[in-house]
Amino acid sequence: MTVKADIIKYLKDSFAFGHKAVATLNASNLVQPITRNNKPPTTRLFLATFAPAHAFDHYGQIVEYLRMNGIVPPASRGQ
Repeated sequence: MTVKADIIKYLKDSFAFGHKAVATLNASNLVQPITRNNKPPTTRLFLATFAPAHAFDHYGQIVEYLRMNGIVPPASRGQ
């Protein structure tokens, strides 16, 4: 995938998928074990909290990359 429009669509679709998945969570299924292919069992709660935490990891990597290249990230710029 190299076309910007395709990348943006993929990103937006991935967020929509995440929102749809989180909307299915409720008190009765939040901590029920779920199985995954060739991975240890986990819970919906873990997966729902891992997704945004993992996104913050990537944000941190982007910030570091920008700073290594002499660019001040927008969130770090003065008002």
